[in-house]
Amino acid sequence: MLWSRLRIAGHFTPLGSGHHPVTGDSVPPMQILFVHQNFPGQYRYLARHFGADPAWDTWAIGEKANVLRQGPYVPREGVRLLGYDMPPANGIVKGAAAEYDRQLARAQRVAAVALRQREQGLDPDVICSHPGWGDSLYLREVFPRAKFLSYFEYYARPDGPVVDFDPEFPVDIAGRMHYRSRNALNLLTLEMAHAGVCPTRWQWSTFPAEFRDRIRVIHDGIDTAIVAPVPATRVVLDGPAGPLSLHENDEIITYSVRNLEPNRGFHVFMRALPELQRRRPGAITVIVGGDEISYGAPHASGKSWREVMLDEVGAELDLKRVLFLGKVPYARLLDLFRITSLHIYLTSPFVLSWSMLEAMACGAPVLASATPPVAEVIEDGRNGFLFDFHDPAGLAARADELLSQPALRRRIGAAARDHIVEHYDLASRCLPAHRALIEELVAR
Repeated sequence: MLWSRLRIAGHFTPLGSGHHPVTGDSVPPMQILFVHQNFPGQYRYLARHFGADPAWDTWAIGEKANVLRQGPYVPREGVRLLGYDMPPANGIVKGAAAEYDRQLARAQRVAAVALRQREQGLDPDVICSHPGWGDSLYLREVFPRAKFLSYFEYYARPDGPVVDFDPEFPVDIAGRMHYRSRNALNLLTLEMAHAGVCPTRWQWSTFPAEFRDRIRVIHDGIDTAIVAPVPATRVVLDGPAGPLSLHENDEIITYSVRNLEPNRGFHVFMRALPELQRRRPGAITVIVGGDEISYGAPHASGKSWREVMLDEVGAELDLKRVLFLGKVPYARLLDLFRITSLHIYLTSPFVLSWSMLEAMACGAPVLASATPPVAEVIEDGRNGFLFDFHDPAGLAARADELLSQPALRRRIGAAARDHIVEHYDLASRCLPAHRALIEELVAR
């Protein structure tokens, strides 16, 4: 059983050791530890890479439910997976303090796992961690000789770009206080880490200037060997009248996020959809995303944002041409990107989604909001198209215009893929940059 292996991870057969280049003596492998509540998270490629290298003994700590799940990006071979349980929230601590209390409780759980495994030989040379959930806060005390490389994703400034971005969702003083408190772990980790990485230059720019020289801009990478166009792809979906077989010759509009919510412009997209349907009577809209909350707040009614927006505009829609798929397997998502006529992506000034880059890598023409994280990647009319986040009518008009120009969309889709291969390719750019930084830390 996998969990029995997790519980005795310290007794795994050691990975192959190298040999000293001069004496020929056996050299024990270096140790690297990945720490992420939702492992592998941003380490899906990096952990797999080091797990396959016999010169490295690779470990990972994550919440048990996540390290036990199956999937193509949960590394198994060569990675010693360690899990922990989180107790239910106590319900006593409220507000921002409740989030911090939860983070400290997680840090204690991770430290306890690490202390037990230290007795079994875990003594990492490098620890790669995401500070967002508190996992690695106490690991400097457990492993004082380790070099810490932390993943700094975003700095939530009380006066930052998200605040007051969307007048429909104003941030009151309590919200600004919450943004202030959310940076506690970022700041503690910035003091503790030997180096940091951030996936995009714009996200890096959200951090205070005095810390930026500690953080390198290195994207997680897009595996363009897999995330690529595949001619003649066909996708069969459950439609209102039975199975629906779609391919690249159909007129397909896609929208994909982890969860359907305003931070990713779901409300704007849905308000544009009735007019877009009127303009494109043959188009089928495929919407991917769950009903949970990844960023921001739930609706005051307690309904999901999908239900809220359908209450608002559903009567104006031909729902036989709108497919809500929920969350889909990764391979299915890539196939949708391969056949889409136009992929629409929106985000507030926040973390840039992998999905936008993956759609581009699949050769999809992307129409995206002209917000700072997007504009770092997409140049309007060269490798994608941009529109004003706050303008649903403008979104519908621009989408209609583009759907009428298949040759333009094919050209821009090809340019989009070229851009991702040149700047975000996993094998040639991002993985070597991460590896070089880790080796640099060890050499110190």
